[in-house]
Amino acid sequence: MHITVNGEQIEETAIERERENARREHADWTEAQINDRAREAVVEWALIRQEAVKFALEPPADEVEAEFKKLCDGHGGKPEFFRRYNLTGRDEQRIRADLAAQLRVTRFLGDLSRNVAAPAEAAIAAYFSEHSADFVEPEQVHVLHVVRHPRSQEEAEKAFTELLAVRQRLLAGEKFMDVAQKESACNDASPDLGFFPRGQMVPEFEVVAFSMNIGEISPVFQTQFGYHIATVTERKAARPKALDECRAEISDRLHHDAKNDYIGTWVDARKSVAQIVVKDETSPKA
Repeated sequence: MHITVNGEQIEETAIERERENARREHADWTEAQINDRAREAVVEWALIRQEAVKFALEPPADEVEAEFKKLCDGHGGKPEFFRRYNLTGRDEQRIRADLAAQLRVTRFLGDLSRNVAAPAEAAIAAYFSEHSADFVEPEQVHVLHVVRHPRSQEEAEKAFTELLAVRQRLLAGEKFMDVAQKESACNDASPDLGFFPRGQMVPEFEVVAFSMNIGEISPVFQTQFGYHIATVTERKAARPKALDECRAEISDRLHHDAKNDYIGTWVDARKSVAQIVVKDETSPKA
């Protein structure tokens, strides 16, 4: 598939990326539907990008640097990011250029939809009434723990044995927090993990934490971070939220949707006057 938008040839890699996005989001779609969605997506983004180049200022270097650092940190740091994807210094220049273009588009879309009105209170209340089942504070537990981070098999055996002894002290009545502050290898973090719902900790830790009664001392158990002993000090049952707790979230969601609708209408208008040429190589030749 070859696509040209206002004289700009769209790279095949961009088209294939949109195909993959469509496949992930719509597993039941046919290849024809996937190709149609990919074509629409690349055309729409090309129109937005072209307008952004005209009307949005080039982002400052420090903003691009901050985005580059965020990208690297999200992959374990720059060396790990480059190693994982077999990148070089030449790729870094391209990545920074892509990030600058993304920032420019973000700024342009923000300016474009700046005057879209925030939702009225009636709309917020109606949304909450219709979707109240979605606004539930999940069950949470308040956990303290002792952890060791062995770096070898020998250290692992030693840590496990020592934590068995620590557990006996806790079962004998020593205060968990006092013991944890002395025995836990938390570095600068507190042994008190506070309240958390399911989905925030690694699965092995959550299985133990959410299966215990208040005051119970867990067995010594292992996660990817090492060996642990945990106790639950408090529990909060799941409960429905009130509108006042959700108002800001709903307002942001509805406002975001309204801005997207506005941008979609703008894109449709641009498409109606744009020069768009699509050549599908799979089409039969005359």
